[in-house]
Amino acid sequence: MVIVVLMLLTPPVGAYRVPERSVVYQVMVDRFYDGNSSNNGPFYDPTHTNYRLYWGGDIEGLIEKLDYIRSLGVSMIWLSPLNDNINRMAGGSAPYHGYWTRDYKRIEEHFGTWKDFRRLAEEAKKRGICIIVDYVPNHSNPATEGELGSLYDNGTFVTHYYDDAKNAMLNPYTGSVEAIYHHNGNINDWFGFQLRYANLFGLADFNQLNPWVDSYLTEGALLFVDSGACGFRIDAVKHMELGWLEVFYLRLYSNAPLFIYGEYYSLSPERTDDLYELYRYSNVSPVLNIPIREDIIRTFAVFGSLKALAEELETYYSLFTYPNKGLNFLDSHDLVRFLNAADRKDRVERFHMALALTMTLPGIPVIYYGDESYLVSGDGKGDPYNRPMMVFNNTTKAARIIRTLAGLRKTNDALAFGDFRTVYGDYNVWAFERTFGSHRILVAMNKGSPRNLTFPLDWEDGTYIDALSGAEMRVFGRNASLELPRNSFYVFHIEGEQNEPLIGSLTPYAAQPGQKVLIGGAGFGSSGRVLVGGVEARVLSWNSTEILVEVPEVKTENAWLDVVVETEEKTSNPAKLRYYSGNDVPVLLVVNGTNLTGGLWIKGNLPELAEPRPLLRSSTGYYFTVAPLPNGTAFSVELYRGLRWEKLESLNVTLYGFVNSTVVVLRDEPPIGAMPTTTIIHRPIGDNPFLYILAAFLLLGAVLIIWKKKG
Repeated sequence: MVIVVLMLLTPPVGAYRVPERSVVYQVMVDRFYDGNSSNNGPFYDPTHTNYRLYWGGDIEGLIEKLDYIRSLGVSMIWLSPLNDNINRMAGGSAPYHGYWTRDYKRIEEHFGTWKDFRRLAEEAKKRGICIIVDYVPNHSNPATEGELGSLYDNGTFVTHYYDDAKNAMLNPYTGSVEAIYHHNGNINDWFGFQLRYANLFGLADFNQLNPWVDSYLTEGALLFVDSGACGFRIDAVKHMELGWLEVFYLRLYSNAPLFIYGEYYSLSPERTDDLYELYRYSNVSPVLNIPIREDIIRTFAVFGSLKALAEELETYYSLFTYPNKGLNFLDSHDLVRFLNAADRKDRVERFHMALALTMTLPGIPVIYYGDESYLVSGDGKGDPYNRPMMVFNNTTKAARIIRTLAGLRKTNDALAFGDFRTVYGDYNVWAFERTFGSHRILVAMNKGSPRNLTFPLDWEDGTYIDALSGAEMRVFGRNASLELPRNSFYVFHIEGEQNEPLIGSLTPYAAQPGQKVLIGGAGFGSSGRVLVGGVEARVLSWNSTEILVEVPEVKTENAWLDVVVETEEKTSNPAKLRYYSGNDVPVLLVVNGTNLTGGLWIKGNLPELAEPRPLLRSSTGYYFTVAPLPNGTAFSVELYRGLRWEKLESLNVTLYGFVNSTVVVLRDEPPIGAMPTTTIIHRPIGDNPFLYILAAFLLLGAVLIIWKKKG
């Protein structure tokens, strides 16, 4: 009986999804399909000619088209923001796009209701699809237009930007004027203080360290989780303190191993401060691979060397702990669609090549709605013309490419988890290999004149068939040969049996004790054990390709812990988990800037501080950063100086702090009477089935006693 109860209370692995085996389909809700015409007004254009008005797409329309989306082989749908937006025009536009939120606890009436969203999540789940919601915690709506940054809490008015300004005060440590919002003007300098503490394009910028804002944004996101969402795309992470986002994510992970990724908008993969910050954000959650998207578009839509592209990509991917967790895309709601950017006769053929490439590179592919039907606007190129009304056609060559490679991703783990190695490259021809255990992928392409290509390849002798067109590649004596017509793209593959445990990914790869992590890989067998930092984790479910575990408490000062799977005396490769102590809160850490100059960093004796964190210099003379720290904990940090991408110089200065508020000014002496370093672990009853069993037995005992007394 106890075993049966445990099985009912413990979620199966299949309830969660390994993101790397999936393909994401991005939808601009208003421009997809009108399933309920009664919610179209106001600001509605039935002719679909004014790109700045609503066009009628809604949640009910999405439900009607779920089978169409499923026909493409995708298993995740990324929806544009659904929260309630302002009810006025601003800048000549209605908020059809969803990024001008006024109420984070309600659904935009043009799109539907919470009931509609729950039904969408349920219907999607029946089809093996999970729903990712675009969430916007950086800002609300325009501060000087429309509703003037008006903010509501489930229908109750809270404030607007000018009312809030009356309550704003100067933060003596950061130099920010703030209350619920920051009141520091618009971003003019795209680095440092303004990047995180000023308004992005005039949008009212949240002060996330305000306790009410912190709770409000978290509660709004959890409403989506409770209604069936399996993850989030977080807007504008570049403009928020990473330390606050870390705590925000940890709170969301307390419910389930969600898939959360961020938009860090940076167009260049060059080693700059901007790329360094993107890398830091990626060590907390995945990011959209925006920098390399521009290189892909240029190389295929205009001109450029495939060999140079290969080198650029290899350098870019080498920066990341989990390069296969990043998200690759060709088109998006922010950028010009490929078919509008390419001014050439063979643009459709080049589009096919670039589309297939984004689906075979390291990372999770994102298909922008209508890419399968060659959707473009004839009225313009950039925003808002990259958001035309959807045209449904799943019979095209583009649709077949998406469907075929999405299917292959589910069966060949080299696409999901494999490494990345160029085996041949020149200006027009490129071949790369990806390997994960017994699974292999060989991608070959040619955007120039027809070529007969021969190159070394350590595959067994034989003939291999391309997944897309049936072309052949012959391997003999560890050399491969094939014919490459102009604008060709081939994918050859091997799926062997994996007999030893091999980890490909963790979802999420940042967690604290008591939270669930989904391990994806191969060769796990039917049982074994999982060690996290040398401590055995509680296994919640297990099969040959996926294991669900609960993160144990580990006594450590390290940021990253090794996760290994052991089965029948065989041990897997180590995977990296970004470990947090537990009970973390976002803390503003402050260093007195007197007699200090240059770029400063801190590194401390907690997992949260084990990797150096850069400090900002405020206008009031202090240095500061925001970090997630366990409440009620004493800690120390060392002070460093240096530039990003270079070795840091220790200043031989030790500072101390104790977490008992949202602001900690670091001192040169340990706090008097501070408690020793402790870790407080929150373990919600929902994460521990044994508590349910105990409660059930106690309830049963009480019932028996009452029954006996009443005869």
